Amino acid sequence: MSGAGDRRTAYEVLGVPRDADAERIRRAWRAAARRTHPDAGGDARDFRAVTRAWEQLGDPEARRRYDLSLPPKPAGTTGRTASAGRSAAQAWPPAGVRERDRPAPGSVVYDPPPGQGEHDSAVLDLVRSSQRLHGAPRPRGILPDEHRVVRQARTLDLLARTLPPVLPAVRILTGLHLAGRFGRGLDVDHAVLCGRRLALVGSVQVPDGTYTWDGADLRAGARGRPVAPPLLGPAMQAWQHALPQVTVGGFVLVMTDRDAVHSPVIRQARGAARPEAQADLLTAAPAAGRGLLRELQLFLGSGPDPDVVDRRALAVLVRHLH
Repeated sequence: MSGAGDRRTAYEVLGVPRDADAERIRRAWRAAARRTHPDAGGDARDFRAVTRAWEQLGDPEARRRYDLSLPPKPAGTTGRTASAGRSAAQAWPPAGVRERDRPAPGSVVYDPPPGQGEHDSAVLDLVRSSQRLHGAPRPRGILPDEHRVVRQARTLDLLARTLPPVLPAVRILTGLHLAGRFGRGLDVDHAVLCGRRLALVGSVQVPDGTYTWDGADLRAGARGRPVAPPLLGPAMQAWQHALPQVTVGGFVLVMTDRDAVHSPVIRQARGAARPEAQADLLTAAPAAGRGLLRELQLFLGSGPDPDVVDRRALAVLVRHLH
């Protein structure tokens, strides 16, 4: 699909015209990501090209800047009208809009559909199924933990502002708890359900700088103290057992004390991706905001039925909120 010297535009990589609406681009990216993903037998170079094309076209502002870098379209071409399709940006109002928790009509499919399972306790009612945000941060313990409260608030803001414009069926849960063996609690800060995939999201705050990920720890420089991300593996295994109809993944957001989606810089050490180097079952290496969002979008959007809200799975998750 692509290789060295590939001069195709992002639109050509995804196989869409330059006047394609946001919804068509999103669907083309999702199909291309499934087709080229190395886990599905695709080529890593093709997958990187698809990922890069999505970074250039998936965000309205990024697409605007990218379009300015392209040569003018040939004379005589006509753009499609706005009625040709509802854009992903239209499906979710910008941050700060009071009704941002209301889903766009017709943008998602409910399973079971409205009118079915309304009296079944295993199915979440339609009112709550239509809400994009559920739960609240877990209660504070005996000792104050302001850093955790801030991390959770910032992570939730990042997820709520950026995922629904791309994936309208996303349902974000905060403060998830599941009892583990020997009374051990398997608390997870945030979970994101989309279609038949569930992403568990933890976070860690570090000083600004450049870090190396070796598969187990983050380290700043050769003499820097290692920073271990939150352990999500046990919770991932437990939720995979509790929800066999979905695929569970684990992700860690690495943040600094300032709101910057590109920091800190995280590099992977040689061999960090080998299974024997992994200390946990994370789906992707810990990443700063921009990298984390890219991995989440790929994981959730390339799964089966990404436009579906699974009301049975959501019911189980809501019952385990703090």
